[in-house]
Amino acid sequence: MKYSEVEKMTHKFLDGLKDFYVFTIRNPCKKKDFPDRVNKDYFCDGEKINNNQVYNLNDRVVIGLLHEGRSCKKEEIDFVKSHQVTGRFCELRNNTPLENLKTGMGDIFIKLAR
Repeated sequence: MKYSEVEKMTHKFLDGLKDFYVFTIRNPCKKKDFPDRVNKDYFCDGEKINNNQVYNLNDRVVIGLLHEGRSCKKEEIDFVKSHQVTGRFCELRNNTPLENLKTGMGDIFIKLAR
């Protein structure tokens, strides 16, 4: 949540245009500290997003799709924030300094997306 944004995307399928919501991250290709454990040539063509491999929306890499996506109501957001698991751990995780993150793929994603 901290490093991604949700955007509305229109895509042309065989049966016509469809709108849906996708998760995106900033273009990581200009990073001086691009994560070593990620194949930069897959995501990038120089400093540009490699459109032959990944979807690009407004110079952002599309990383996920929300099925039946919609905007949350305030009470739904409050429920997540106050939940005994998500509320406590999201705040802890989002405030942990990068050098202290040591949990595998999540750390690689954060280094790519930040």
